[in-house]
Amino acid sequence: MPQPRVPGRSIPSSPDPRLDVRGRALPMSLPRVERRDLVRRAAIERRIAAEFHDMPGLVLTVAQASRLLGVDARACERILASLERNGLLRRRAGGTYGRA
Repeated sequence: MPQPRVPGRSIPSSPDPRLDVRGRALPMSLPRVERRDLVRRAAIERRIAAEFHDMPGLVLTVAQASRLLGVDARACERILASLERNGLLRRRAGGTYGRA
């Protein structure tokens, strides 16, 4: 015996009327999860600042700093820019970073 079709639904209704759910979707909000690991980022920032502090003549491009420090190039660029904003590094002509 075929099951009756419910208007506006592409699947047949359930044989048990208690399982036939109708109505509108309820809005749900999930807790926002911070994607960044702020503790790890702070440790990487300290390490990069220490490298430039220990070697006063060190001048690196973003690509060189990324390879030397083992940090993703995009993340390294953001961290170097952050250190520049904080006054620890200075961006020089040609896009290189050195101690301020």
